[in-house]
Amino acid sequence: MRLDRFLSAHGFGSRKASKKVLKNNVIMVNGELIKDWTMNIKGTDVITVNGKVVPNTPYTTLMLNKPSGYMCSMKDENYPSVMNLIPEEYRSRVRMVGRLDQDTTGLLLLTDNGVLNAKLMHPKTHVEKTYLVTVNHILRPTLVDLMNQPLDIGRGEIARPSKLEILDENHAYLTVSEGKYHEVKRIFGHFSYDVVELKRVRVGTIQLGDLKEGEHRFLTEEEYDSLLAITHLKKEEQL
Repeated sequence: MRLDRFLSAHGFGSRKASKKVLKNNVIMVNGELIKDWTMNIKGTDVITVNGKVVPNTPYTTLMLNKPSGYMCSMKDENYPSVMNLIPEEYRSRVRMVGRLDQDTTGLLLLTDNGVLNAKLMHPKTHVEKTYLVTVNHILRPTLVDLMNQPLDIGRGEIARPSKLEILDENHAYLTVSEGKYHEVKRIFGHFSYDVVELKRVRVGTIQLGDLKEGEHRFLTEEEYDSLLAITHLKKEEQL
């Protein structure tokens, strides 16, 4: 792929506009300063614009540590949109992989790969999601076995078995493998617990890590490929 097309595909405007980016910014490929927009980019090349790495993948996929008080919507509604927290050039391109409530924090993936998004969200894919949960009273050790079986969570819905790891009296990790509405809160509600705080720390192979609230970063090529692997999606199937 030519450099001007690569820059255009990664949110730097049209191919004509990307040539201006080349003139007005410091663009390096594998550590070398580049001024020729006709050069071809290979899949192993490392591209930076003003010192920031631009992911060398066919699509743009990033992760955000969502703070409380933001809505997973494309525009501001009752609360500000999470789209305000990512660079403007990507806001009209990427779409959220699932949703988090306005009071839920943590890992949110966004991508412009519609096939990958659909695969990650499809009920039959059973992508695991892990949450750090704070509840209102002491967690009983017996919950580990009780949650590791199908549960009636109301509204005629049965939740798949989940994995509970108790950290202390009021904190635990819960891993679920589907995306029913308010599923985590309803699982704990089944046992008369109220969820006081909820933070998503993992989606599939992607860990939130030490990313600070309100900050984002692009997935590495290895992380992106790991998402393709868990959805059984081959690179050639994306194009």
